[in-house]
Amino acid sequence: MSRIGIIGGGPGGLSLARLLTERKIADVVVLERDAQVGGKSLTVTVDGLGHEVGTCYLTTGYRTVQGWMREAGMSNYPLKHHVIHTELGETQDFKAYVLGKGGPMKAGLQMARYVADWLVFHEWDIHGCRDDTKGTRGGLMKDEMAQPFGEWLKERELDVIARFALRTMSIMGYGGLDEVPALYGLRWNVPSIIWSAVTLQVSEMAPGWQHLWVHLASKLDVRTDQHIREVTRADGKYQVRTKDGLLEFDHLVLTTRLHEARGWFPFTEEEVAAYSIGNGGMEWREYVTTLVDAEGWFQEEDTHSFEAAADGTAALSQSRLLVARRTGDKTRAAAARSRTRRDVYVCYQVGNPDLKAKELQDILERDLHEQGARNISVLQQFRWTYSPQFTPAAIRAGAAHAMEKQQGTNNLWISGATTSHESIDNITDFNERLVERMVMKLAGRAPSDEDALAEVAARFRWRISDK
Repeated sequence: MSRIGIIGGGPGGLSLARLLTERKIADVVVLERDAQVGGKSLTVTVDGLGHEVGTCYLTTGYRTVQGWMREAGMSNYPLKHHVIHTELGETQDFKAYVLGKGGPMKAGLQMARYVADWLVFHEWDIHGCRDDTKGTRGGLMKDEMAQPFGEWLKERELDVIARFALRTMSIMGYGGLDEVPALYGLRWNVPSIIWSAVTLQVSEMAPGWQHLWVHLASKLDVRTDQHIREVTRADGKYQVRTKDGLLEFDHLVLTTRLHEARGWFPFTEEEVAAYSIGNGGMEWREYVTTLVDAEGWFQEEDTHSFEAAADGTAALSQSRLLVARRTGDKTRAAAARSRTRRDVYVCYQVGNPDLKAKELQDILERDLHEQGARNISVLQQFRWTYSPQFTPAAIRAGAAHAMEKQQGTNNLWISGATTSHESIDNITDFNERLVERMVMKLAGRAPSDEDALAEVAARFRWRISDK
């Protein structure tokens, strides 16, 4: 049986390891540099209640993940009441804000038009992002996907979807609608996310996302505290050296940040070009989550969002408060303590490398005071390297297809947020398709040619119960 090494024990590495193990096609080992698994899926407990400071939400499209949740004895905690503070100084229910003056009928028509174009995009995406594919308006799809998502929506007169995307894209740290490429807006804003919001089926995972990754890791060969010192290639195999010694694999999967992996991985020139490593073709962002203890702030709603702080790249660059979440009493024990526990909020800002942690904290505290919060105490701050994205120029040059074509060459595979989008749903979906290609490779077939990608795409076309 082949031996597959996966470097990175976050959602990308663990979901892929689980999917591979279910197929029983290889001996799989996961190497994680930290002492715990989960990566940015981090749950922090305060007064017996878990707060998500990385991955947070769950929607109806997370079918595979929800199966793993049931296996782990986990449940959903519904989040039904979201409000947004508009630039005009009004506080609105988020659903009413999205619908606008046109109401449900206008929104329904826009949703139908959006889904029609999204389906064209989705076929292109799961077929490997071919450079010669026509887009929805007659040009090439790769050029269309390099457009700012806000511009893409405006051209189609989808203002309802644009207001929705302000929350799902800009407020979640993926970039301003005037900047973030349509490739990522469409990968994330799948029909099920919009449907989940309309039907109030957005939830948190109880007792927390990290609990899920710990559960999955307990059934896999996962080795933590494994700092990679060097990877070498010899006789068609990979030798990975850690502080504990030397491990040998037939295939290697990298779910880590590739520009950082250059310090210990011997990328070829072909791989550097195909994966846009260190050439300016891919950029990472920073997202900041802060646990705050505060008095006198909201208690009845699940989240408060702030339009002015997210309305465009210039606004986001100020690192103002984007959204705050008050975690509900997800367990019986927490509910029993709900009347006496502190009011703890998870607050989100876009990071800025020029600002120190204290400066970001000062900006946040000023915004909290403006919103009426009192006796503010910062418990913990987390600065995440976040949401890798091809630049528009790289997308137009065919970077998305180049990455897909390179997969499996020299038995090297790339996964995680780099190859899809930061969300757990995108990463898991990508890994389900990647496993099919790895099975082909193990059987002696080419995993990344046009026929292979078409075969995999045929198995993962959109289903109304899924995406």
